Order: sequence, then structure tokens, then C-alpha cells
Amino acid sequence: MKRFITPVLLLAAMLLGVSCNTSETAYANQLKKEKKLIADYIARNNIKIIHEIPDDDKWKPNEYYELDDYCYFHLTQMGDTNTKEIKEGDIVLMRYRRYTLGVNPDTTSYWTSNDSSQPAEFQFLTTSAASCAGWQLALAVMGYTGAEGKLICPSKLGFDADASSVTPYGYDLKMKIRNF
Repeated sequence: MKRFITPVLLLAAMLLGVSCNTSETAYANQLKKEKKLIADYIARNNIKIIHEIPDDDKWKPNEYYELDDYCYFHLTQMGDTNTKEIKEGDIVLMRYRRYTLGVNPDTTSYWTSNDSSQPAEFQFLTTSAASCAGWQLALAVMGYTGAEGKLICPSKLGFDADASSVTPYGYDLKMKIRNF
């Protein structure tokens, strides 16, 4: 009986090892596809990646600042610089449009009050289910109430960061700091 159990245990261990390697390889392949999709989106839209934040009024069209690996931001509207600049703990109200980065993108969320009566509300630089790490990075650049921007966000910095989903998204963002 011992002779039978040992080969069966060895076979089970080998199969378990193969299935673990397969799932690791599948995830690694998904990450490669995600990076390629982001790179293709950047190429299709003639986006130029920059590594220094331009002066507030010097953002050129299609110029995106690299926030993190494969996470890029473009400021489209400066916002009201006469208001206070965002700081840690401020309550942010965010309207957004989320879309896939494919050739024929699907819009998955809208920012109009017809689609969502309330904007997403969360604290700046705190963990919240109502925001993602990519948004937090973008807010630091947006800075003021009324600021608007575009974000290209990989899955590791998006809402699906803890899930097995490897889907990058584009976001159009409108930010307001709530006054108390």
C-alpha cells in the first residue's frame, strides 16, 4: 500500500505545481496584454508621455504626465486657483466617466447627475472604496476645486487592484473639494 500512496502523492504534488505555474503564467500574460493595450491606446491617440509636471497653464494637448508605471495623467482644466489647494484629509467630490482602452471603447460609468445623482465622495490620501490609488495620484496634480483631467489607469492602481481582473481604464475626472 505504501508503494501506491507515494506515487499518487508525487503525482498530486506535480499536478498542483503545474496548476500553480499555469495560473501564474496566465496572470503574467494578462499583465503583458494590459501593458500592450495601454501602449496601443497611447499610440492611437498620439499621446506624448512627459516626466515633469508642466506649469499649470502650460499643458499641451495630448501631453500626459507619468504618475506611476503605466499610469498617466493630463490636466484639461486648472480649476479655481483662488480656492485652497487640496490637502490630506480633504473631502473630495468626484464626477467621472470610465471607459475601456480598446479600439472601440465601452463607457462603463458616467459623470452626469442623470446617471448618478451623487458624485463619488471620499477623503484625499486615505483608503476608500469610493476612490482608487490612480485617482489619488491624479488629485495631487489637479490640486483645486473645478479641476478636470484625463487619467490612464492600470488595473493595479484602479478599482480592481485586489481582484484577479487585469483591465486598464481611462477616466475623465471632475474634482471639487467640499467646503465645511
